[in-house]
Amino acid sequence: MRINHNISAQWANTNLKRADRRMSSALQSLSSGYKINKAADDSVGLAISNKMRAQIRSLDQASRNADDGESIIQTVDGSLAEIQKVVQRLRELSVQAASDTYVIDDRDSMQKEMNSLMDEIDRIASTTEFNGKGLLDGSSSRATTSTNYIFSVASVSEQVKAADYDIELTGQASNATASIEYTIPADGKSTIEINGVSIEIESTDTSDDVKEKVLAVCNKMEIDVSTGNAANSFNLATKAAGSLQSITYRSFNDTETQVTRGTDAQVKLTDRNGNILTDGIAYHGNGELVTISDNSGFEMKVRINPAGAVGQTSELHVYDGGSMQLQIGANEHQDIRIDFPELSCLTLGLREADGDNMANVCSQQGASNAITVFSDASAQISAYRSRLGAYENRLETTVSSLDVSSENMTDSMSRILDTDMAVAMTEYTQSSVLSQAATSMLAQANNRPQQIMSLLQG
Repeated sequence: MRINHNISAQWANTNLKRADRRMSSALQSLSSGYKINKAADDSVGLAISNKMRAQIRSLDQASRNADDGESIIQTVDGSLAEIQKVVQRLRELSVQAASDTYVIDDRDSMQKEMNSLMDEIDRIASTTEFNGKGLLDGSSSRATTSTNYIFSVASVSEQVKAADYDIELTGQASNATASIEYTIPADGKSTIEINGVSIEIESTDTSDDVKEKVLAVCNKMEIDVSTGNAANSFNLATKAAGSLQSITYRSFNDTETQVTRGTDAQVKLTDRNGNILTDGIAYHGNGELVTISDNSGFEMKVRINPAGAVGQTSELHVYDGGSMQLQIGANEHQDIRIDFPELSCLTLGLREADGDNMANVCSQQGASNAITVFSDASAQISAYRSRLGAYENRLETTVSSLDVSSENMTDSMSRILDTDMAVAMTEYTQSSVLSQAATSMLAQANNRPQQIMSLLQG
């Protein structure tokens, strides 16, 4: 028996410390709810759980980004719905004006309403925005450039590859023009006719009176009037260009009416090697605006400056950038691009770049042509809304997928990081019992030297 070193007490103390550490660890797990509270608990599990936590937070933010994308699309679709209502009203007015039950003054009133409605289309397009970012003004569409100011790209579809293209002007848009002659009779009346409207010239009229009568009619029909080369004649020209622009006229000595029409711009688009892009490519001109498309979804709208001459060429550069990019994933390059091309009276083919109307209903022929113009515009808007609907459905699916991924990853992280309360409580109870036992044994071990003292006292 020894008194210098109480080995039994040291053993009991060591076991007491060990039981106390285990009980403290169990208490920490039970109180925090986490199995890993410091790196020493599980260094590998801590590293994995931290990566998972970052991924989960990123997935949740990506889901919110996709929700914002849905809100943007709904904002645009709401504006497009209003614009489509306006276009439908414009078409309705065109159908109404196409009936000869109305005179030119009635049709002029309809045209004034139409002008106001087209201004409203441009206003809606220019003010539709989300968080200060324009959506229908062309600022959120794919970027394009041209090396010749004669050509400018109004819009390109997603199927147009980012590349360099060559374009050539093969035919310039022209206005409908005519030369009409009149005579001031010695007595009685003579008649000339412009787009179905008869203008009576009386013997008491002067040349200025005749010009005033012609201007009064032509201004309503958006036809420019200038003095003709021959005596007692006027040159007429529609303000807008294109094949839908026409002038039906009859001079004083004509027995039948004559018709002249404008022409649409014509272009040829090739790749940098001069090759036609596809066998099914088609060109559709509407005055100074030419739409180039094929069956694959390729569509490029090009505006032609009226100052251009046939034979002029340009390089068109189409880029991937410019459209709205939404980060819809937790990692790099997990994004979606949504293109919001410009939507205005210009891109819908309702007006030219200088503001001249492509549709005028002050004549029966003009009203009939306007029906076609507004039908085409409505079809364009419907196609635009259809594409947006596909985007919205895709984003809804994306949100659901991100939420499921976040849920599953949270479950995985929970298995690594969270405390199993049953196991922790069992550990705590066991450690508590051992701690109490070790404390009791330590007390007994500390009493052993007293037994040696009884021997010394003999």
